[in-house]
Amino acid sequence: MVPYQLFMKKLKEKKFYPVYLFYGDEKYLQEELLRQLAISYLGPDLEYGIEKIEGSAIELAEIISRLNEAGLFASRRILIIDSPPYLSAPRNEKAAQESDKNQEKSSEKTQGKEEAALLDDYFKLWSDRIPDNILVFLSPGVDRRKRIFKILGSRGVVVECSALKGEALAEWINHKAAQLHKKIERGALEKLMLADGNNLHYLSGELEKYSTYLGDNEETITAQVVEKLFSGDLQGDVFKLSDAMAERDIHKAHNMLEYLLRKREKPLLIFFMLVRHYRLLLEAHCLLKEGIPQGEFASTLAVHPFVARKLREQAVTYERLALEEILLTMQEADMQIKTGKIEPSQALSLTLNRIDYIQKSS
Repeated sequence: MVPYQLFMKKLKEKKFYPVYLFYGDEKYLQEELLRQLAISYLGPDLEYGIEKIEGSAIELAEIISRLNEAGLFASRRILIIDSPPYLSAPRNEKAAQESDKNQEKSSEKTQGKEEAALLDDYFKLWSDRIPDNILVFLSPGVDRRKRIFKILGSRGVVVECSALKGEALAEWINHKAAQLHKKIERGALEKLMLADGNNLHYLSGELEKYSTYLGDNEETITAQVVEKLFSGDLQGDVFKLSDAMAERDIHKAHNMLEYLLRKREKPLLIFFMLVRHYRLLLEAHCLLKEGIPQGEFASTLAVHPFVARKLREQAVTYERLALEEILLTMQEADMQIKTGKIEPSQALSLTLNRIDYIQKSS
């Protein structure tokens, strides 16, 4: 079993294995590990080098056969098998006991041996060199007693993607901040960990927001920044405001803004959350044009599935050029706020009017 920190270290060292298994109920972490592996291993082949298949739709023998074929558009490939049945755990303990009793009387044991042998042969093929193709299993749970799991544990890389806690969570937050070219003070880190436990979707969004707020001139996320910008339930209210804008109801949007200000939400925080929201909207719009399946929106955008669904619904109502113009407008407003030419609350009101004008003109 490889901890998260060691996995990231191996990637930095460019040490790759023929087969990986990411399992556990933290789907966000699975997708993040896969994304980091793909970036590090595929490099320029990232766009064409990934194929994902539902585990129940293909036998392991066919998978191995595909791995041994040369790619048409990429020199390296990653083949992802989602929820393979030959790795999954029994549904309950009683089922596990029944499986143990009946294993000798069925073909399950023979099939398990064959699958383990296939995987073992693939490991041997790349025992002394970097593999041309990598196999990645994604699974919500595993049966540790199976031969195939034991081979993966001894010769491949197995990462348990369960909820991160304590120092493991702290390490993840530090790594995420570094990806945004920021450092985070220990005090700020502890505030984040206390604020929302181990919700990685939420924490990722918070760190992105702090990074946007600090810009290029400051590199350290301090406890004061977290205290100032912590959103609490504000994200849901910003969605209501953006829903009103997507519906072309400027009156409703202004009423929502007034409500937020009456709640004494910080105008600057509302502004930066709105900026982040429209950036995500542009990304979601691009994913729609690329034909990315709805189920992959959350992992691609690195947001909660509910947020991904809302973004997808709103993105349909916009033209790309309109979203790009809206972000440029917000960039101008941000500069005016930072140079003291306009108050954040006034900038918010003017920005909503400008967005409404852009939408009506597009």
